Amino acid sequence: MVVSIDNFLILTIMLIYGVVSGASAIILKIGIFRAGGIKINDFIRDIVPAAWRLITTPVWFVGGIVAITGFIIYTVALNVYDVSVVKPLVNTNLLFTFLFAYLIFKENLTRIEWFGIGILIIGILLFSLSPDVESTEDMNIPLLLGLLPLTLVFVVTMVFIMFILKIGQAEFVFPLFAGTFYGLGTFFTKSLLIGLKQLNSGDILVLGVFFYSVFMLLLTYGFAIIAQMLAFEQGRLSIVSPITNALSVLVSFFGAFFIFYEDLINPIGGELVLQSFYKIFGLICIIIALFILRREITSPFLTQKYRKVED
Repeated sequence: MVVSIDNFLILTIMLIYGVVSGASAIILKIGIFRAGGIKINDFIRDIVPAAWRLITTPVWFVGGIVAITGFIIYTVALNVYDVSVVKPLVNTNLLFTFLFAYLIFKENLTRIEWFGIGILIIGILLFSLSPDVESTEDMNIPLLLGLLPLTLVFVVTMVFIMFILKIGQAEFVFPLFAGTFYGLGTFFTKSLLIGLKQLNSGDILVLGVFFYSVFMLLLTYGFAIIAQMLAFEQGRLSIVSPITNALSVLVSFFGAFFIFYEDLINPIGGELVLQSFYKIFGLICIIIALFILRREITSPFLTQKYRKVED
């Protein structure tokens, strides 16, 4: 099977994103160890000194710059290519996070984790072989606007659970909110990028959608981060991460069909051949890999070298 120029470009961009994002995860982890460790509850209670301790740790600061660079690369990809392709391929960062941990910190990977890496690679390759990855600028604006009340329902429900119910299964519930908000945030990132290209048209509707996208982007990603922090604080990373990532990918993947009119199944020459379903097959592989590659990267090397020594 021949990879088209567009497919080769998106694969290259997302692999670069994976390297940068994976490296940022390792660097940030080292920075947190150098800063003496950070607990979410402590961070919330005493945010100024905790934030200052991180910012003034050079390694963590560098990791933040690298992470921002990765987000810029992701935004460039989302500006040109389909949401239903770019969002699943974000998980290339997981591939490089594990590989860097193995190569740099000598982190031992189990056979099942190597198997998960293999499945992830297969999923990435299937996306690179799927046709029609270049995006259009069409949007279903009424549906995009209709996401506001849906988002507000999620926000109110999450706040109600946080302060009223205080349920015990936080590691299962808050990742559902985090994944949903991250998925919704992808739509508003895309609509914001489309709006930027059309601002010079002078159309009032375009201007309104642009500012609406900015507001919704801040709202969804803001609550996504809060939900993820709560999930990490109260739950196991091996549970929180795959649920959050998988739901984020699923919401973005299938929502793109309705909001940006993206094809999830691409007939070739009017026929449903095997390649027509590569996006679906690739998505299944990536979701499976997310639940296999689900443990936190821990390193005795980091613990021994950067553990804070009490006087």
